[in-house]
Amino acid sequence: MGPIRELVAWVERAGCIVVHCDFAALKVDGFTVQIPDMPPCIFLNRNMPADRQRFSLAHEQGNVVMHQVPSPEMEAEANEFASALLIPTRDIRPHISGRRLTIQRLAVLKPVWRVSMAALLYRAKEISAITNNQSQYLWRQMSSMGYRRSEPPELDLEVEMPTVLPEIVRLHLEELGYSVSDLAHALHAREDDLRTLHPLPRATAQLRVVK
Repeated sequence: MGPIRELVAWVERAGCIVVHCDFAALKVDGFTVQIPDMPPCIFLNRNMPADRQRFSLAHEQGNVVMHQVPSPEMEAEANEFASALLIPTRDIRPHISGRRLTIQRLAVLKPVWRVSMAALLYRAKEISAITNNQSQYLWRQMSSMGYRRSEPPELDLEVEMPTVLPEIVRLHLEELGYSVSDLAHALHAREDDLRTLHPLPRATAQLRVVK
């Protein structure tokens, strides 16, 4: 019930591994890799604003829950899942119903519900909390203020950082005795790629006793 404060933590608790990657060149928000007998891995574009990262994560979690086989409807269904998870109808309706919904109201609700103003406005129309005319009017206002391209920076949310994969890396390096090269080999990855994903210790000179 109500807003989900730490979505990454909940998704990780549900058994997924969340990874932040640089997808600027690919222009994708995220995708999921599911290998039999392995935890689902959800990769998110680290270049996105935090609110968009959260919606993309909820979208990918929807795919994990609902879609074992791809279908033409899966993206729309995953978006519906994300909206229902992050902005549940029963809880949000009193805050976005009728004429009380304004651009200023959307700005106030964004840091509470930790989703974009656009997502809140879309949800309001989706659950019939506002009329079609109200929705169109508010979208025109959003466009005129430039908020459809970029919402006010003062409303930016703090990015939620994954903890499971960094802890796995730390455990292997610090407690299980793996070197960076060992870990890269085990993951079939290049050391540079591993360092891009997570800060890893560089090789340092070792002291030795000289008689």
